[in-house]
Amino acid sequence: MNHTATNLLSRAPLLLALLFVALFVLLPLAELFLGTFFSDAGFTFSAWARLFEDENLWKQLLASLRLGLAATTISLILGGGHAWLTVRRDLPFGRVLGPLGIAPLVMPPIFVAMGFSDFGIGSGFWPCAWLLGVAHAPFVAVLTARGLRAADGRAYEAAWLLRGRGRAELALLRTISPELLAGCLLAFLFTLADHGVPEFLTVKGKTWHTYAEGVYSRWTRRAVGTTFEDLQSPVVAALPFIAALAGLMWLTLRLRAHAPDRGTVTPLPIRPLGAGRWPALLLPLVYLAAGVGVPVLVLTRWVLGSAQMAEPMSIAYARQSFAKAVDQGMPVFENSVWLALAVAALVVILALPLARLVARRWQKLEVVLALPIAIPAILLGVALVNSYVDSKVMRAMNDFYSGWGFALCGYAARFLPFAAIPLAAMVRRQSLASEEAASLVPRSALSRSLRIHLPPLLPATWSAAVLVFVLALRELDLAVVLPAANATAVRRLANAVHFQHEDWSGVIGLLLLSTAVLVPLLPSLLAGRRLSSLS
Repeated sequence: MNHTATNLLSRAPLLLALLFVALFVLLPLAELFLGTFFSDAGFTFSAWARLFEDENLWKQLLASLRLGLAATTISLILGGGHAWLTVRRDLPFGRVLGPLGIAPLVMPPIFVAMGFSDFGIGSGFWPCAWLLGVAHAPFVAVLTARGLRAADGRAYEAAWLLRGRGRAELALLRTISPELLAGCLLAFLFTLADHGVPEFLTVKGKTWHTYAEGVYSRWTRRAVGTTFEDLQSPVVAALPFIAALAGLMWLTLRLRAHAPDRGTVTPLPIRPLGAGRWPALLLPLVYLAAGVGVPVLVLTRWVLGSAQMAEPMSIAYARQSFAKAVDQGMPVFENSVWLALAVAALVVILALPLARLVARRWQKLEVVLALPIAIPAILLGVALVNSYVDSKVMRAMNDFYSGWGFALCGYAARFLPFAAIPLAAMVRRQSLASEEAASLVPRSALSRSLRIHLPPLLPATWSAAVLVFVLALRELDLAVVLPAANATAVRRLANAVHFQHEDWSGVIGLLLLSTAVLVPLLPSLLAGRRLSSLS
């Protein structure tokens, strides 16, 4: 193989990754935006002019902002409090409770909503804020814990001796504030973008609606409209929302950039909680009970027969539920697992070359890669459908739009930032000197990538793959829009309360959660190591 062919082969992964971003992120958004200005009569601003006359849409925006602030405050108290109490504090059972702070992340938010609604606590503004706050608290918990682990224990001890405990704690809070605020912004972002939980509560008598709900409602009714303004109303309503969320995502990235890994060798000392040691245990217990305990309890009750009145809950009924699950529910469970595995593999393949490009040559690309996080999943799905449903090229490719290939690409576009951005941060930490020395070795670029660049990234690559797998397994909003993804477990379980399939749905839900928990634990189980930190 000649030198030119070798260089082309080494660049192929990056070119394919950039092509994927162009086709499944930039192109759909560009088509959505440009389509709002061009009607059959030509260029017009009429669709945008009507946006400012829609009072109902502004009410939905205000409801979303109120919900986001309330839910983020709850996430801060639960997630930030969990990390603060379990990292370098003498909380009882802190070593066990600390790593469990990430556990609610494997729980689909819709499961949390179904769990609380099963006890009659499922409608109204504050129940919705509580549910979303619990569901997104792991973002705050993980980033707060990372900030605490990176803080310099020597500086903390010096502040304690010179200025007292109160000032030392305030100084520590300022040190970790970039990580803490980044976690809160992520929780706020995901709350604003969430469509599944507020929409689920709508059928429980909710009288208010969020911005994401309003946009999706307009999209489902777009065919009823007869004018250009009617047809474009869901897109016009969505684009300012996307711009605002993209701004928040950019701010989050900037905050994370100001909180580098300090590489400290002196961790924070373990400080006593004093008389509040045992009462403080209540916060992590409430957090874990709400985020994991209640949903698991409700799913277990469903399996035992709590949703029917013909006979009491029993093991015998559980056997019937398992039989129904094998017969009716296993296909959707298998669809979810295989789709999540395929998404994790594809995202890692795409993220590795993009991470090196962002870290070494084109840092501004990071903002583009972050767009799928800033875009609510329901809107990304709408953009993808808008671009590909009427495509002549796609129809020629064996009905790509309605198949699993389209769902795979949609999910991969959604979760690509969760791998590419962390991996780019890891590449930045690698020594430039070693890479420059490696460039002098008479080997091809492909060989250097496989032998020198890739090995240091393998642990972070595994972590990114696991995160993407878990997020894909619990994804609901994209599954609502993409045709093939309607046959996934979370989508089917979201309808369980409407079609009286709680018995076998409970079995599938527990299987889904077991899978989501087992995969991240595999390295620890195989190596025989005990989890020791919230990460």
